[in-house]
Amino acid sequence: MAERRRNIAPWWGLLFAIGAIGCNAAFFVSPPFQGALPWLSLLFGFLSLVYLVIGLKRAFGQPQFYRGKVLSVVLTVVSILPVALTAFVFVHARKLPDSTAAPQVGQRVPDFTLSDTSGKPVSLDQLFAASSGSFSVSSSGTQSPAPKAVLLIF
Repeated sequence: MAERRRNIAPWWGLLFAIGAIGCNAAFFVSPPFQGALPWLSLLFGFLSLVYLVIGLKRAFGQPQFYRGKVLSVVLTVVSILPVALTAFVFVHARKLPDSTAAPQVGQRVPDFTLSDTSGKPVSLDQLFAASSGSFSVSSSGTQSPAPKAVLLIF
């Protein structure tokens, strides 16, 4: 009778699943060839699924040669979660609008009106118009230095 071998295919599947998530995380570091990272992530996810299927076939189809049925199932379940997340991110990232029309740093944005902390509407042009003088009057009636710039936080 042949000696039973370890089933390493699920381990490779887990490694490729971690690599798929790593590609998604590396996207935010801005490495060279950044446009290839989503596709590389999808490739790693696919390879992970291939190895997981091979590992499960070995564990349940050839139990006399390969050991580790329980471990193969556990590794498959753990690996499916990052692969599913990778596929979800890949599909939904394609639906995001292009940022070519977004204002650049230092570029003046179009005028808009929002409420200040007291609920009074204030436009961006009002804030910059107040900067032409030396002081601006707040809604509480106190004078404060007019802004030279406005920080927008989204």
